Amino acid sequence: MDMMTKGATGALAERRRLPMEVMALLPREREIATIVHTLRAATAQQVTDRVSSTVSNAAVRSMLNRLVAKGILKRVLSRNAYIYLPALTFKDSGARALARFAEDYFDGSIQQAATVMKFLLNANE
Repeated sequence: MDMMTKGATGALAERRRLPMEVMALLPREREIATIVHTLRAATAQQVTDRVSSTVSNAAVRSMLNRLVAKGILKRVLSRNAYIYLPALTFKDSGARALARFAEDYFDGSIQQAATVMKFLLNANE
């Protein structure tokens, strides 16, 4: 079985830039989120067919729902099946990280954080 068919982590994850929230997940959740990100949209059955080891469809659905609750994935009803989609992009993840950084160190001011970063970049030239 080739990598596209079974187990979407590894080389596939390296080819696509995943949000850091996905990379911080536990291994099984990360694998499932990576499969959805790789396919861009997937049913629970499509994810079940691609996980690296035998996992029941019910267990995959449970993990997909946890990832929806965490804001990693979103779910839409299409005809009679739920379709899971990435809720975050790599760009969204970077913006959230910058906002957290500004909140933690600059009282929430992204402008102030950017000014300091620009100063530091110029100081290193």
